Amino acid sequence: MPEAKINNRHIAGPWKAWPSIARDLSRVYFCSMVICFLFLFSKAGAQPFTFTNIPETRKIEIPFTSVHNFIIIEVRMFALIPMKFIFDTGAEHTILFKRQYADIMGVPYERRIPIVGADLSEELFALVARQVTLQVEGMPIIDKDILVLEKDLFKLDEITGSQIDGIIGGEFFRNTVMHINYRRQKITLYPKESFEAPTKGIEPVPIHLKNSKPYTFANVKLQDGTQLELELLLDTGAGIPLLLHNNSNQNLGLPDKYIAGKLGVGLGGLIKGYLGRIRSVQLAGIEFNQVVTNFQDLPDEVIFDDSRFRNGIIGNQILSRFDVWLDYVEEKLYLKPGRNVRKKFKMDRSGLVIFATGQNLNVYVVQDVIEGSPAAEADIRHGDIIKRIQGLPARFYTLNGIIRKLQKREGKRIRMHLIRNKELIRKTFRLRDLI
Repeated sequence: MPEAKINNRHIAGPWKAWPSIARDLSRVYFCSMVICFLFLFSKAGAQPFTFTNIPETRKIEIPFTSVHNFIIIEVRMFALIPMKFIFDTGAEHTILFKRQYADIMGVPYERRIPIVGADLSEELFALVARQVTLQVEGMPIIDKDILVLEKDLFKLDEITGSQIDGIIGGEFFRNTVMHINYRRQKITLYPKESFEAPTKGIEPVPIHLKNSKPYTFANVKLQDGTQLELELLLDTGAGIPLLLHNNSNQNLGLPDKYIAGKLGVGLGGLIKGYLGRIRSVQLAGIEFNQVVTNFQDLPDEVIFDDSRFRNGIIGNQILSRFDVWLDYVEEKLYLKPGRNVRKKFKMDRSGLVIFATGQNLNVYVVQDVIEGSPAAEADIRHGDIIKRIQGLPARFYTLNGIIRKLQKREGKRIRMHLIRNKELIRKTFRLRDLI
């Protein structure tokens, strides 16, 4: 493919022009049991929350739970149907994955819009629903326009082992100051006039908003010593530490040691990429070393669009090491280091990608096996059903519990009983670092 440089960006492939309504692009990545969301939708009439109708309120507190490094908040549609949504500052809109909920309530759809799939070839569809009554736990009821996926292709329940029905994008809160306390699992919203910036040596980090999404610049050092200042999206919808787009800067490249394969699934197909480590990334004066990093190219039309361009994203595995204040009004970020700020970045040491299936999401199926990994060397295969781990029935574990076991120290012996073609087989392997 021909290459070109535009505004000092390294571009591969021809530019593709899309009609404005078809510029919606949504993808879901998962790598080593970690999922990262990137949703880029056209305008669907979204309305941000404001304190205008509740002028006496000085703050609103929203409880959340943490699942697979995601922020999960409870949402009720028409004050009746309880649902679990991912809070995603990297997305612009509120999106319902499971159409059956909207259909049960008789939600009318204004129009059907195309969504370009992850492979940029298959066209899929979402439905625009106007003025849907939603209540986020801790907030007053509001009416909001949402997007409803025509088909739930993400199957995030299976990928995370937990109920996930949609996402709420950061645009919803753009007129507020937001405090995310990961330790106490609480989001606090402030009207700008009542917000007092944290002190005690916490210097604000400049951010800038594009399509209501917060970006900042951070210093990144690659394994070969190359130092770069990169524009990164602050993305609470990403369960990973860091993702870099190799084709966004001519100096970006893969480390010597990496895993190549399928980073995940998305609308329209499988997404290929790489997993490795970089030497360091610096944020708010804190340097994180040997950061587990996903590497994946940006689509051409995003590279050529300044309103959506970025070099990568910073996800929850870095953000959760801080108390985070996002001032959308004055475009400032405050980060207070937590007790685990220096903790090493862990990843799977088995090579297994596991999905949770069944009515109770406690049937665990091998979805993929990384080539050359301990699990591959033990001849564990796609489709194997895990029955026992370390002598205990697999149903006694959550998916997250299994993942934690597969992140244990290098050299730890893992014993599994598996069902393959209705036959019980036993496998043993030892964990080791893959990158």
